[in-house]
Amino acid sequence: MAGRMDCYGDSHVGMVRDRNEDQFLIADLKKSVVIHHTSLSYDDETELHGGSQAKLMLVADGVGGHAAGERASCLALEGVVQYLLNAMHWIFKPEDDREDAFLDDLKSALAFSQERIQHAAEAVPDQQGMGTTITMAYVVWPHVYLVHAGDSRAYLYRNRELVRLTHDQTYAQALADAGVFAPEQIEKSPLNHVLSSLVGCNPDHLDPQVYKSSLQLNDTLLLCTDGLTRHLTDSQIGEILQSDRSARECCEHLIARANDAGGKDNTTVIVARFGDGRHSPPRHQYAQADTGAESAVSAQAGSAVG
Repeated sequence: MAGRMDCYGDSHVGMVRDRNEDQFLIADLKKSVVIHHTSLSYDDETELHGGSQAKLMLVADGVGGHAAGERASCLALEGVVQYLLNAMHWIFKPEDDREDAFLDDLKSALAFSQERIQHAAEAVPDQQGMGTTITMAYVVWPHVYLVHAGDSRAYLYRNRELVRLTHDQTYAQALADAGVFAPEQIEKSPLNHVLSSLVGCNPDHLDPQVYKSSLQLNDTLLLCTDGLTRHLTDSQIGEILQSDRSARECCEHLIARANDAGGKDNTTVIVARFGDGRHSPPRHQYAQADTGAESAVSAQAGSAVG
C-alpha cells in the first residue's frame, strides 16, 4: 500500500537583511543502475532507478559576516549530500538490527560537513568564524530520524497539536535546562541566539543530537530556521498547519506571517504532509508500512537516541 507526501520548501531573505544565509534541501534517496553496454534492449548509458529508499529534508542557517554564513550553510548541505552518496550505508529499514550504526552515520554526516567548512575557512581569513545550524530529517516510513545542531527546529503537527521534536542548542536554553532561570525567560535573554553547538570551524563546538519519532498518516512535519520562530509562537504556527492548505501554501503563509511581524531574519521552512493520497497533491510517493502499534506511538516529543 502506498501513501503520498506533499512536501515543499521555501526561503526568504526577510525585511531587514540584505543577504539570505539560509539553505534548504529536499531529496529522494534511490538505488540506481547505469547500463554502459549490453546485449539487452537498452540504449547505452541508460540509467535505471529503483523505488524511493528514504526522504531527506534539511534546513541550515549560516552565521558569520562577509557572506561567510551563506557559504557555511551551503558547504554543510553539500557535505551531507556528498557523505550520503559516497560514505553512508543509507539503505536501511527500521526493522534492521543496525540502527545504532545508522544513527552514528547520520552524526558523521555533520562531522564531515564540519571538516569541509574548516578546510574552506583556512583558505579565507575573513571566513574563519563561519558556521551554520543544521536540522536534518531522514524519513523511512513510518519513522523520522532527526539530526540537529543549533537552533533551527523540527516540529510534528498531529491531531491539532504541535510538538517540538528538537531541543535548541543555545546558551540561554542550556541555562534554563540547568535551572538558572525559568523557561519563559529564554526569549528575552541576550543569550537566546548564541549557539552552544553548530557545524563550523571548530569541531569542539559541534555536539549533534539525534532523535527518532514515529509517523502516522495525516501527520505534518515542519523544519524551520529561527527566522520563523523568533516571530511566530508555536500556537500561531499550529494554526497555519491545521488548515487544509497544501505544503506549498503552508510555507508561503508561514513566511508571509514572519515577514509581516518584522522579518528581522532570513526565514526558511520545509513542510511535509503525510497522507493517503486521496486529498493531498501527489508530489512524492512513499512506501507505507502497516500502520499498527509501532506507527501509532504518540509523538509528544522526539526521543533522543544518541
